[in-house]
Amino acid sequence: MIILMTILTLVLVYLVWQRWELSRFKVTKYQVSSHKLKEPASVAVVADLHGFIYGEGNSRLLREVADIAPQAILIPGDLLVSKYPHTYETAYEVLRELVKIAPVYYSYGNHESRLQEPECAGYPLFEQYLDKVRALGVHVFSTESRSISLGDNRVMLSSLELELDYYEKGFIAPMDGSYMQERLPLMNPGMFQILLAHNPAYAEQYAAWGADVTFCGHNHGGLVRIPGIGSLVSPQLTLFPKYDAGRFEIEGKHVIVSRGLGTHTFHVRVFNRAELLAVEFLPE
Repeated sequence: MIILMTILTLVLVYLVWQRWELSRFKVTKYQVSSHKLKEPASVAVVADLHGFIYGEGNSRLLREVADIAPQAILIPGDLLVSKYPHTYETAYEVLRELVKIAPVYYSYGNHESRLQEPECAGYPLFEQYLDKVRALGVHVFSTESRSISLGDNRVMLSSLELELDYYEKGFIAPMDGSYMQERLPLMNPGMFQILLAHNPAYAEQYAAWGADVTFCGHNHGGLVRIPGIGSLVSPQLTLFPKYDAGRFEIEGKHVIVSRGLGTHTFHVRVFNRAELLAVEFLPE
């Protein structure tokens, strides 16, 4: 009886702790320097919100984004959950407020990509969502590059939308060496190049392609993290994902993987708090 009561108590404590943990996020700061930049600039990176709400109307999240004073807000995908229509409205409401802070650049994650399939049940509603989002002035990216202003800098912002085959559960599909250049030709190597690419499994390909800094999400920090070791499993069900969270330097290029702000399916965060990224770009 004592053993049973102890187990039930531990389970209750865990559930209460997880409920508390899933209602919080932190701001993680990074600095990226480059000789291609003329003046300092800053961006906020909002990844994998998945319809989460922090405070009424996401007031806590919006306040933290505003405090960063960004010249741009970058969203590397999964603002919603494809099978939950109510998250589309949450995503729209957040975007409606974010555009009041700074220009918003929104690229697709696997959840948005899935909703573009005409046979998907959510396809008509997603099309309506996109029309409303674009009407707000949000810059919606698929696989493309655009020159944008970042403070006093002119930089190249690119987005890569991967086919859904690259999100299959349980393994990492190989990517052909020519894939990046064929899908997304590098427009101007002399300009500072930012890439939004949802899936971090292909970080080495992004760096080799020429992105000075790539922003990813998708792995949610690996759900469960062991201090000093890293994540145990990704939402894609791959064990010990190499590019789980944080900054990685590859041949002088930066790949920054957000732990994301929300979860779906597996609502678990152990030693793995959600995060908003504040990134400062500096001339070298």
